[in-house]
Amino acid sequence: MSEWKVLIADDEFIIRDGVRSSVNWSDYGMEVIAEAEDGEEAVELALEHEIDILLIDLNMPIMNGITAMKRIKEILPECRMVVISGYDDFRYAQEAIRLQVEDYLLKPVNPDKLVEILVEIKQQLEIKKQEEDYLHQASSQVKKNHEQLRQRFFHDWIEGRLEESEVAGQLQFLNLPHDPPTSFIMLKWAEGEAEHNLLEEADRQQQLQAIKELLDEVMTDYLHAIFIEDAHFITLFLWKEVRSDVTIEIEERVMEQLNQRLYSKYIPLDATNITVQYKETKQELNQYMRLSPLVKQSLQYIRKHYRDPDVTLETIAASLHVSTVYLSRMIKQELGKSYVQILTHMRLRAAKELLQTTDLSIREVAERVGYDSQHYFSTAFRKSVGITPKQYKQQD
Repeated sequence: MSEWKVLIADDEFIIRDGVRSSVNWSDYGMEVIAEAEDGEEAVELALEHEIDILLIDLNMPIMNGITAMKRIKEILPECRMVVISGYDDFRYAQEAIRLQVEDYLLKPVNPDKLVEILVEIKQQLEIKKQEEDYLHQASSQVKKNHEQLRQRFFHDWIEGRLEESEVAGQLQFLNLPHDPPTSFIMLKWAEGEAEHNLLEEADRQQQLQAIKELLDEVMTDYLHAIFIEDAHFITLFLWKEVRSDVTIEIEERVMEQLNQRLYSKYIPLDATNITVQYKETKQELNQYMRLSPLVKQSLQYIRKHYRDPDVTLETIAASLHVSTVYLSRMIKQELGKSYVQILTHMRLRAAKELLQTTDLSIREVAERVGYDSQHYFSTAFRKSVGITPKQYKQQD
């Protein structure tokens, strides 16, 4: 079958037959795919065959040529149209021009003139097809390299190599929101760290891909993009507020399903200070990795249970099978803070989030973050933040 599909529409058989037989269509890469004897049939056949070229009379029964062309143009805007009509229909020429017809031929049709028009239409169609093919190839190439382009963008952005206008433009190009992310979760993949990695590279990449897929699954309700640096730093950039315990869920799901250890930190993002924030967070996670297993486990326990008003250093020590005195000393020695300071920090950080993002009362917020007493919560909050929870909540 030839490339370009042609429909001839005229209520007179002799005209249709004359047009069809006056041209050797295959010479121009064309084929007369159908003929119509009224306007309604012309529309039906044009849409059924998705024609490229329409040769049409204006004065036809049931539906005139102008109406038929309008209907076809709505569905097939790239269809090239040539009017073939009698002298008494020339008054329609202005309307036909408005429909962007290629030409207006008067009956009887001059074969040489028709061929001249068809050659010009063929050139137009081929140019259009070449443009579409080029755009398709370019689009396919972009899609093929989409992940690499995203990784390159985040790397350049973090390194401070992009102007604000460039950031917005590239985000849009990568099908991400125009505005920068509002927060990020950085995760350090313990088993992926090169110097400690005993996996073959293929196995490591397979594990990394599994982690990425699981992260996408856990974060399915949040618009996010994943950036990977040196295989063992995985960052989730986020455009929506997330619950504070989502990092715990990520760590637990990855351990349960993949038997891999991730250590994470959630950071509200200041887009103008991304370079500093990113580097500082990496340093914090690296320092965390150097902690003793006992202190790491203690922190994980606090993160998971800080909302429980009954959580104490004694309960943590008992769960880890060490003495309270020894655990207290190890926490202070490695973190430079006491257990109470760490617990209070986690509770107040969660409280700030609830005060900013919910309509909960001060009492309800206090209970949500592990305080039995609203008064004690307010006192601790004011001492740490400098203002009361109510004042904090009323801030813009």
